[in-house]
Amino acid sequence: MSTMNGNVVTVTQAAGPGHRSITDAVEAAGEGAVIVVRPGHYRENVVLTKMVTITAEDGPGTVRVTAPSGCAIIMAAKAASISGLIIESRDDKSPAVFLADGQLSVSECEITSAGWTTVFAKDRGSLLMRGCTVRNATGAGVVITSSADSTLADCRFVDLGTSAVVVAEQGVLTVRSCAVAGAGGNGVCLNGHGRIIVQDTRISGTLKPAVAVEQEATAEALRLSVVDTKGVGFYLASQRSVTLDECTVERSGADGVFVEGSCAPSLRGCRVTGSQRGGFHFAGQSGGTVANCSATGIVGNGVSVSDRATPEFDRMSVTDCTGDGVTLSQSADPFFQRLRVVGCDGAALVVEDGARGRFEYSEIDRCGGGGVQISGGARPNVAGLSMRGVTGIGVSVEDASATLTDCDIAESGGDGVSAGSGGEISLTRCRVRDSGASGLKFAAGSSGTAAECEFSGNGADGIHLDTMEPVRITGCVVRHNVGSGLRQVAATTAAVIEDLDSTNNSMPDAHGTASAAGATATPVRPAQAQPAQSTPPESTPLAELNALVGLDGVKQDVTSLVNLNKMAQRRKDAGLSVPPMARHLVFAGAPGTGKTTVARLYGAILTELGVLRSGHLIEVARADLVAQVIGGTAIKTTEAFNTALGGVFFIDEAYTLSSSKGGSGPDFGREAIDTLVKLMEDHRDDVVVIAAGYSANMREFMESNPGLESRFSRTIEFTNYTPAELVTIVRSQCARHDYRLDEDASDALFDYFERIPKDGTFGNGRTARKVFESMTDRQASRLATAVNVSTADLTLLTAEDLRITF
Repeated sequence: MSTMNGNVVTVTQAAGPGHRSITDAVEAAGEGAVIVVRPGHYRENVVLTKMVTITAEDGPGTVRVTAPSGCAIIMAAKAASISGLIIESRDDKSPAVFLADGQLSVSECEITSAGWTTVFAKDRGSLLMRGCTVRNATGAGVVITSSADSTLADCRFVDLGTSAVVVAEQGVLTVRSCAVAGAGGNGVCLNGHGRIIVQDTRISGTLKPAVAVEQEATAEALRLSVVDTKGVGFYLASQRSVTLDECTVERSGADGVFVEGSCAPSLRGCRVTGSQRGGFHFAGQSGGTVANCSATGIVGNGVSVSDRATPEFDRMSVTDCTGDGVTLSQSADPFFQRLRVVGCDGAALVVEDGARGRFEYSEIDRCGGGGVQISGGARPNVAGLSMRGVTGIGVSVEDASATLTDCDIAESGGDGVSAGSGGEISLTRCRVRDSGASGLKFAAGSSGTAAECEFSGNGADGIHLDTMEPVRITGCVVRHNVGSGLRQVAATTAAVIEDLDSTNNSMPDAHGTASAAGATATPVRPAQAQPAQSTPPESTPLAELNALVGLDGVKQDVTSLVNLNKMAQRRKDAGLSVPPMARHLVFAGAPGTGKTTVARLYGAILTELGVLRSGHLIEVARADLVAQVIGGTAIKTTEAFNTALGGVFFIDEAYTLSSSKGGSGPDFGREAIDTLVKLMEDHRDDVVVIAAGYSANMREFMESNPGLESRFSRTIEFTNYTPAELVTIVRSQCARHDYRLDEDASDALFDYFERIPKDGTFGNGRTARKVFESMTDRQASRLATAVNVSTADLTLLTAEDLRITF
């Protein structure tokens, strides 16, 4: 029945010599035999029990092996080879090719299955596939859980129901020069303790992340390209080593690269273009390094770092994105070196929600939404920044603090550097020039310093002071500005001006009021200010509190506390006993409801009453209190607490101290709580502690330590602003910046705030301010093409300037 030519066995379905089935040929063949199969359709289950080579005599595609049930090919020898076959399994519970031991080489085959996977290697099975095509309309392509090395080279994966390649458990796989075209799951899915090396491979058309690396898996990819995936390009969440070199993502439906779950990958020379949600996003306390990577043409933000992530970037380039270039939020603390942001529609850099971050030698050019926007308790450090031609304000700091050193800021559409309400900014050796408005502006409620800086050629004042908070200007040069070199709107001893070189400005320097400039451009020091009776009286902190928009319940609670403290002080002055008073508070509510502002004013009020020595505000988050080594948390917490003595110690997102999701683990957070409880008792008369966060989370926080409820006297709820109050906030922003709303715009704003989702992204007052900034940007674009623009047109915001999106 067979023809032997040396060690060759023939299989044929035609009359004549040869075996009628491949199974018979395997049984008859000796070890090392070559089984030559002539064209035909063989319906059988082939079990490879010997070291044989099975090949199609007339080349690939001429021999079809179909298993009506079970596996078409089962590996049961130490080694075997298959070449040129069409292999099919119609069993929805079985792979087409299965191996649990031995080494199977499969080349130039087409393999199709109706089961959960097409090819499955487990235990100690070693798979080598070259030049094969894999299909499976319902399941996966290749699943590897075997710890023996397997390799896929020059293979194609087409129309998969789930993932193309899965490496799980202890699986080890190398993929070279392969292509995935269409998968209902991932292109590559890696989990367990799986390990994969991928080189020169292309993945397109997946419905889920093209590459997903999770759990304890290890991945190394070189020149892996992802195209037109519906989800994320690379989803990286492994706690082990992940390296991407020269990898690309084009037109992903979500983020190009998304990193979370404490993953710390190494990304080198990677590019993301045309993604529909974001370029690179680091979240979930992730870290790692990013070198010589780029995000271009992103529909969204180029780079986002959130949720306490701490990655390090070197030579990151972000260009032509529709959103912001780089955003930091949720206490993120990354490091950027030689960042480049060019031509983005949004701001170049946004730092908010308690984020920190260090930026060294960054370059920003021609961004439409402004340069650097810092808010929401953020505290970044920027050194060596070079900024050119941004629309709007160059650097804006509001309800936050920032340090800028050796920066060059030129041709901003608005102020070069602006500190808004609650903003604190420190400038050292910075140069701000050719801005559309003032070079440096301190608005009401802001503070800061400028040392050895130059402000020249700006469209308004070189330095504009409109704040009663502490400001120190030392050793600065102000020249060739359209307004004054230095303008103080109101006299205050809180401003210290030393060694100011003010020359060749269009208007004389002014001190006391905008119209109080002298005949010369010589700066006027605070000691030479106008007489006290000509200075408008300063508003009291309580008056400032009552002037805030909304917050009626908060104002009532704070006023009640103030009255209690007043009566306690009077009793003390009268020689009466003073009942014990726990002044520590919980501020519960959503972001943007004014918790930090009220905390600052409360400290100032208690200082006026003589309850606190200074009333200064020290704001901290979990990262400021929790150390990464045993025993370090108590030291770190005590040091932070001591800086607040005499004032207010404000703990933002205090509930993260009792949560297992933050920092270095729940034990360290609870150590911080225990330390705080003792410190609050030891210094109960010299500090006010305010713990802030979402209402539900703060209730859990209070239950985490029995001593907390006795230390905090009451909880003050900060409710969301009403639509009418949000419109009022926008109006106040208009008044502050010389804009006004027409009636239709007011109605449109009210409807917008009525309908906007109040979800986790809603920022209350912060949202209102962003809406105002967005409206001014759109007004500028609208008027830029107009022929005749009046002063009234420049100040009017209309409903057309409000783009409503939900």
